[in-house]
Amino acid sequence: MITREFDDLKKIWDVQNNEPLYAIDEKALYGRIQSKMNTTLRLTNITDWVLILINLGVVITLLVLNPVKPGVNLFIYVEAAWILATVVYFVISHIRRMKAGRRFDRSVHGDLDHAIFLASYQMRIAQIIRWNLLPLGALMIYGGWEAGKLLKVSIVVLVAHTLAFYVSSWGYGTNKKRKQELLVLKEKLESSH
Repeated sequence: MITREFDDLKKIWDVQNNEPLYAIDEKALYGRIQSKMNTTLRLTNITDWVLILINLGVVITLLVLNPVKPGVNLFIYVEAAWILATVVYFVISHIRRMKAGRRFDRSVHGDLDHAIFLASYQMRIAQIIRWNLLPLGALMIYGGWEAGKLLKVSIVVLVAHTLAFYVSSWGYGTNKKRKQELLVLKEKLESSH
C-alpha cells in the first residue's frame, strides 16, 4: 500500500530522452512514512503493555488462587515463575526497544528504518509468544495431571493455546507484510537517488 502511494507521488516523464525522471514530493512522502511509523509505534507500545499486563495478571491469579501451603500443585508455581520470567523479558525488551528507537534520526530514511525496526521487533515477539506456548502448555498439562483434572485442563490448554497461536500467527503475518512493504519502499527510495 505504501509503495503504491510512493508511486503516486512520482512525476515520471522526461520527454527528451524517454527515460524516467523521478521528482518526489518529499514532504508528502515524509508525511506518509511518519504516519506509518507512528501507527506502527503506537501498535507496538499497545502490544508490549498488553502482553506485560496480561502475563502479570496470570501470575497474580495463579499465586492468589493457590497460596503457598503444603500439598499444593508444584507445577502451578513453576508455571507462575515461567510466566513471571516472560514478563521480565517483555519489560526488558520494551526498554531496549525504546532506547533503540532513539537512535533513528527524524528524516525520511530514519523514520523508514525505524518503522522497519518496529515491524521486525513485533515479528520477533510474535515468534517468542508462539514458542512459549510449548513449555506453558506442558506445565499446564502436568499441573492438571497432578491435580487429577487432566481432561479439563487439557481442553482449556488446547483452546487457549490455539487462540494464542492464531493471534500470534496473525500478528506475525501482518508485521511480515508491513516489513516487506517498507523494505520495497526503502529500495525504491534508495534507487531513485
